[in-house]
Amino acid sequence: MISQPQAPTTRVPPQAAAQPEDPAAEAWRLIRSISHDPTAMAACHQVTQETGLPLAPVRALLVLPLTGSLSMRQLARRLGCDNSYVTPLVDALEKRGLAVRQPHPTDRRIKVIVLTPEGLKFARRVQLADTTPPAAFAALSDAEVATLGKLLRKLDTAGA
Repeated sequence: MISQPQAPTTRVPPQAAAQPEDPAAEAWRLIRSISHDPTAMAACHQVTQETGLPLAPVRALLVLPLTGSLSMRQLARRLGCDNSYVTPLVDALEKRGLAVRQPHPTDRRIKVIVLTPEGLKFARRVQLADTTPPAAFAALSDAEVATLGKLLRKLDTAGA
């Protein structure tokens, strides 16, 4: 008799199988799973391919304003990084023609970053991908989305 190949099984220790997952751990795991939406991530990676830029400068496109300018210090704050880290990011954007540094309108000691028309095109794409809810949200009613938003705002202010 020929045996059929069997699907591999994952061994779970008996005590782990008997214990339900901590509700907070489960909620966090699910939030991370949903928030790492492959569609949004693919859009950012597509921009890295088209621009030839690494992911870090593309992240800057996520937070640069579509209209107006942003100082180097403000960009560092939005990215949650040191001011010195921003210089090579902006250098890369400038080299690719996606942004330019300009003097601040009232304080010439400050440099601000402004997107070029091509930079604006890529920034719009990554910002849209980043702010578009994942398809999983279609499973929720409007009331459930509102409740989820309320709960997440509560968590956001609790961590502040």
